[in-house]
Amino acid sequence: MLSLYRRTVLGVAAVPAVERFARRHGWRLAVSRFVAGETVTESLPTLRGLLRDGRLLILDFLGEHVRDTQAARGMAAAVEETLAALTAAGIPPVVSLKPTQLGLAVDPDLAAELAVGIALRAEADGGRVCFDMEDHRHVDATLTLLGRVRAAGAHGSSTVLQAYLHRTPADLESLLTAAPQSEVRIVKGAYHEPPAVALHDLAAIRRAFLALCERAWQLGAKVNAATHDEGLLQQATAFLRGAGLTRDRYELQLLYGVRPRLQQRLVDDGHPVRIYVPVGADWYGYFSRRLAERPANAAVVLRGILG
Repeated sequence: MLSLYRRTVLGVAAVPAVERFARRHGWRLAVSRFVAGETVTESLPTLRGLLRDGRLLILDFLGEHVRDTQAARGMAAAVEETLAALTAAGIPPVVSLKPTQLGLAVDPDLAAELAVGIALRAEADGGRVCFDMEDHRHVDATLTLLGRVRAAGAHGSSTVLQAYLHRTPADLESLLTAAPQSEVRIVKGAYHEPPAVALHDLAAIRRAFLALCERAWQLGAKVNAATHDEGLLQQATAFLRGAGLTRDRYELQLLYGVRPRLQQRLVDDGHPVRIYVPVGADWYGYFSRRLAERPANAAVVLRGILG
């Protein structure tokens, strides 16, 4: 049933008239529940508030699928400005980027050039970059990009593996064989993928998520377990306790605006909790995927429409 709900929401979101309406009335539709602001400056009060509450931050600079090299260079310049703004505000520039923002689908060599520059700049200022994983068509290119960035000296760079993709266990083995004790973010997966490449049964996805976390810990990685599924969080932290793993081997990562009480409870329980905070004017794709995850999220938007 949840898979049907997700497909329906993403299908509706892809209708041009729906996108135009949402972009015109976005903040009335409760976009601010899930996106901290269209600029870093707008977002600083939110970021500082999260830090005061004991949370760590990763800023997601929104955008995807640039169509030409000029747009890719423009996006990279905007990201570098964001890094500078975070550093000036005393906030470690830990950021998440989609490789297609940097032109991965247009020119992989240009994307690598831009990614290296951004990652080295972030690490020089005490931060790091996580290269987000997009739909299955971009997995190989993203893993190759990460390898090029690390080879250029940005060893703190990381990526995301999606539990629902059939290929992910093999990708995890390959990634951690090449870079033992590196960092990896593990998520369930939020794109509308065909059954040939992805699991659609929620129970199977949950089992895959937990198996990936456990295998990554066994291989020596730092695992950023990114989910709001309380049952999965309980099982993952139970594994950590049983294995005697310390705080430097994991983070629990949750999305800004989603289950804030759970976030605070995890902080109060002594876990390292990092909040994935989206910022940027190109918020529609991200917003649509959040609505597709839970009917409760769509209810928030409906209340915004009805006033």
